Amino acid sequence: MKRILIPVCSFLLVVLFYTGCDSVLPGDPGTLVIEAYLNVGQPLPKIRITRAASLSAKRFLSTTAIEGAEVTLTLDGQEYTYRPSVSNPVFYEPVNGSGVLVGAGASFELVVQVDSQTARATGITPPSIQIKAIRLDVSEHPVTAVLLDSLDIGLDSLNIGLNSRTGFIYPVQVAIDWVNQSEIAAENWVETRLQPITPFSSSIVDFFLLPSAIFPENSASLVGSGVRTWQGVYAVPVKKESDPIPIHTLRVALLRSGETYALHASSRRDPIGREPISNLTGAVGFVGGVSIDSLSINVPK
Repeated sequence: MKRILIPVCSFLLVVLFYTGCDSVLPGDPGTLVIEAYLNVGQPLPKIRITRAASLSAKRFLSTTAIEGAEVTLTLDGQEYTYRPSVSNPVFYEPVNGSGVLVGAGASFELVVQVDSQTARATGITPPSIQIKAIRLDVSEHPVTAVLLDSLDIGLDSLNIGLNSRTGFIYPVQVAIDWVNQSEIAAENWVETRLQPITPFSSSIVDFFLLPSAIFPENSASLVGSGVRTWQGVYAVPVKKESDPIPIHTLRVALLRSGETYALHASSRRDPIGREPISNLTGAVGFVGGVSIDSLSINVPK
């Protein structure tokens, strides 16, 4: 299967983090940052609106909440107004639309007015996604692997050799099947993620592993009429070669969206690049439609 983008970001529930080293220009109001995900089958989303203090042409540092923004979301022709959240002022919540769920194939437009600045995003929500089956292949014996802490990757390449160690892991191969009609495959991208919920460290990785990926949906293999599949691998570390695989829970998640989401998701944690790719005019960030399905299973069964 052709893999296009492999992100190291957290799955969907993320916040834009920016770092830098230059001084803030006096009087610079900063950059407007907006994030919202219209999740198919879920209520109208909260919208995160902040202003990031600019440190350089490539970086942002601190973020502050926006007061007094005029926020309107139009979904399939129906207009919904937003106000700041009482519990967390960086988020805006819908004033009307209680009980409204985001539909598949719905057109939307978000307009945010802050003083004389207007930010806008438009799009269409994707078809809903549904996991059909999950197949596991658990190694009977652990294998030797060179392990390192994923938090060090990209921060200082010189640290990789210093922080790596030899250990033992159980590779677990996971195949995810989901329902897909061929007529919608060409329009969408899929993000997959394997998230072990365990007492062992989730930051220990080996380079051959593939716990997540983003790819065009029509590049995934067909395994039946209207069914596509993806295979990934994660690892369970053990101290000794004679240790059995620890019993744990695995959360499997699928997200369907468009190419703009794929570009944003793959660029938002780039340690050396510019700010994440945005689909807004008048601001940075991301506003788009997504569809998510997930489930948890016990490993080994």
